[in-house]
Parts: sequence; structure tokens; C-alpha cells
Amino acid sequence: MNFTQGEMMPEKYDDLDGWKGKDSRVENLTARLHHLMDNCLHNMDVKDMEAISSRMKGLLDQGSFWLKSENFDRFIYDLQDFINWLIEFIADKEREFWNE
Repeated sequence: MNFTQGEMMPEKYDDLDGWKGKDSRVENLTARLHHLMDNCLHNMDVKDMEAISSRMKGLLDQGSFWLKSENFDRFIYDLQDFINWLIEFIADKEREFWNE
């Protein structure tokens, strides 16, 4: 997965917006994910962004499958799992950045 020009965001990051109307839980989780992606990745290097991008690609690929199957509960589970992983990843990288 590539990054958008000028920012270190995965190109398919905005694909999540197309799924918002499917379920209010998806909309809520997507808003949380957008917050993390937009506000909490400032201390990431290219390698870190590639790790996030790789995980997000898996989420989007699986999410497409679950949503086509109308299995919103499974997609929500995967989305929550990704968000929890991202929160921990960000926390670890912030501790590294601040030498804690």
C-alpha cells in the first residue's frame, strides 16, 4: 500500500468512509480511527507507517469480505481489534520517541 502525497497516510484510509452508513457502530469506530490517524501519528517514521499501512490493508481486505457478506459484527470485531492494536503501537512509539 502506498501513502498519499505529502502525508504518511495509506491511500485506502478513506475507503472506510464508504462503510459508515452500513452500521452506526462502524461510523463510531471509523471516527475514532480517523482521530488516531489524523492526530496521533506525528512521531512515526516511514517504517512505522509501513507497519500501520500493512495492518490497515489487511483490515480493509477482510472488511470488504465481511461487509459484502453483511457480517457487520465480524467487521466491527476486526475494526475494534485494529484500533486497539494501533493505540498500543502509538503508545509504544511515543514512549520510544520520548525515551521513556
